Amino acid sequence: MAYAISTTGGWGDTWTQWRQAVVIAIRSDFPEVLQDIGETDIDWDAWRPYYEQGHSPQSAVDQAFLRNVEV
Repeated sequence: MAYAISTTGGWGDTWTQWRQAVVIAIRSDFPEVLQDIGETDIDWDAWRPYYEQGHSPQSAVDQAFLRNVEV
C-alpha cells in the first residue's frame, strides 16, 4: 500500500513520527483539557485514514476536532 506522505512537512514520514506529532499538536492546541494525553490514549485506527490521505498532524487534529472544516 502506498502512502501519500511528504517528508517536507517537518514531522517525518513514518507512522510513528506522525503519531508523536499528533500528540504534540493535541497537547499544544488543548492544554487546558488534554495536556496529559499520550499515545496510548488515542484510537489510532480512527486516525490512520488522515495519515494515509497525507494530512499533516496539525491538519488531522483540525479535521478530527472539526476546526477549519468547510461545511
